[in-house]
Amino acid sequence: MTDTCFRMKGTTLTSIVLEVIDFDPDTFESQLAEKVNSAPQFFTRSSLILHLVKSLNATEFELLVALCRRFKLQPMAVRGEVGPLRSIINDLGLADVSQSKFTESSLKTTKPESTTLKEQAANEPAAPTPVSSPVPTPAPVTKPVKVISRPVRSGQQVYAEGGDLVITAAVSEGAEVLADGNIHVYGTLRGRALAGVKGNVHARVFCQSLDAELISIAGQFIMHETVKASCWKQPAQIYLEEDTLRIEPIA
Repeated sequence: MTDTCFRMKGTTLTSIVLEVIDFDPDTFESQLAEKVNSAPQFFTRSSLILHLVKSLNATEFELLVALCRRFKLQPMAVRGEVGPLRSIINDLGLADVSQSKFTESSLKTTKPESTTLKEQAANEPAAPTPVSSPVPTPAPVTKPVKVISRPVRSGQQVYAEGGDLVITAAVSEGAEVLADGNIHVYGTLRGRALAGVKGNVHARVFCQSLDAELISIAGQFIMHETVKASCWKQPAQIYLEEDTLRIEPIA
């Protein structure tokens, strides 16, 4: 009997979605260069899903992919208005994921609701409350804490779905650790740590020695340069406060 030489499993991958709203090659190249240069450690070699808001012709699409690769981004899939492009998508080694479901969190700062809208809502008469039988609130579904007792090495990714992630060793440069809840690293954190990846703004990152390439909580992120300016190589916690990531020492 022949031994099985491979297995196929489902996985969760953190990727950047680039929404192409309007494609003018010169404008796109200029704006992409500015964006990548704002955080090169974050964007370089990052996987990319291209979301085509408008349909492109084959020449425009090939140029779009080439520009992304020129800036060391790695397009891996396409969604949106892909109808006439399916053959060229396949020729370029990409996947058509138009029918797939995604969970997204913004990389931009969320703006608070405007005062005008709040005042308008306050002035509107309240709707009468319907009388109905109380409906029991279902208990939240939580998963056990995921504990990793080995070092997470460069190129590896560890994800704790639905809960916290605890790592009792170091996280190397080039590694990526993710959790829907909090992340605890009882060692040096040098790679990327992304907590609250499904939008949990109350998630936190804790570590014994902070030297991370990137820290993200609910889509808000800071880079290594910011990390070095506060609690560098010290025990620290990072949390989100009013759309700003705060770094504090752990006594």
